[in-house]
Amino acid sequence: MAPYRHQPHQGLIYLRLCNNQKYFSVVCSTLMICEADYGPDYGNEWLYFVDDNGTTHVMNFSSLPPESRGLIYGKPHFYLYTRQNLNEAEELFVNYQNDHINSTYFNESNDVKAITHGWLSNTRTSWVQNIKDRLLQVADLNVILVDWGDLAANPLYPWPALCTRYVGRRLSKLLEAFRNSYQVRSSTHLIGHSLGAHVMGYAGMFSKEQVFRITGLDPARPLFELPNMGPNFSLDKSDANFVDIIHTCGGSLGYENSHGHADFYPNEGQSVQPGCKGSMRYTDSCSHGRACEFFYESIHSGIKFNSYPCENWERFDRSECRTNPTLMGYPADVETFGDFFLHTKNESIYAIDDDEGS
Repeated sequence: MAPYRHQPHQGLIYLRLCNNQKYFSVVCSTLMICEADYGPDYGNEWLYFVDDNGTTHVMNFSSLPPESRGLIYGKPHFYLYTRQNLNEAEELFVNYQNDHINSTYFNESNDVKAITHGWLSNTRTSWVQNIKDRLLQVADLNVILVDWGDLAANPLYPWPALCTRYVGRRLSKLLEAFRNSYQVRSSTHLIGHSLGAHVMGYAGMFSKEQVFRITGLDPARPLFELPNMGPNFSLDKSDANFVDIIHTCGGSLGYENSHGHADFYPNEGQSVQPGCKGSMRYTDSCSHGRACEFFYESIHSGIKFNSYPCENWERFDRSECRTNPTLMGYPADVETFGDFFLHTKNESIYAIDDDEGS
């Protein structure tokens, strides 16, 4: 499948947000050439992406086709799971006239965990369900799955990318409705993969009360870090009290640079992650999804993901940084700041015991 051919990415491209939201402009500039098997435009103007069903798509992000026909409209859905309804979701509906909500299963004393997916996906995907199930195994929680699959299903990548703002605002309204309706005494932790990480960033930015924690699982790079949209349009450490980011396909499908309070770079944080095999399109997608597998494993495992602060990967890989370890993933220390590096195995269990060495 040949990528969509387009004009050079200079000047202003005006993009309309989902559901009649406001317009804003994307400033496109000359981008660094990516040395890849698919030519100099790969990574700068387009990428291959393999969805959860193994279907290959072309992600064009330097420009839009000149018309919006085919744009898929929809709205996010919110599903609550607790230990009282492990296998049957309660769909949540906000009364937007008074910003209140009624729930059968929500427990105001329990922490809130919200999870969402990325492009061409939904909450039925295995990693979302696996993380939800494991969270409820280890603690009595309110786990909310944010399903914006109707919007994420649009094959024109820029539209779902822009819809993250709309979905994030809706999630912030949901969290506010719970605070208005219940005496919420718990903390809120938002977890998102790829475009879903930016959904959570917007939810934190729009929330009237500061969100406690946001975990970005390889946040999407195109149209957020490339071009650099700045803190108001991409996940960064201003969106919550603590933002931790796991990089696994940096510089391609995921963030290349550090944007959180704590940024974790397993295996340099780039593709190809150990165990990902095949052509570049498959190794990039495998590496992009590896952040979700790392986080899932970190929730409950006998071996922890010990990571180490260091100036860069090269120094860490030469074993020059092996002091002051901190944990990556679910048990990350919210007082942790900086860049952290680690090696992993090529299959689950991915974490390496320090006694095994690197």
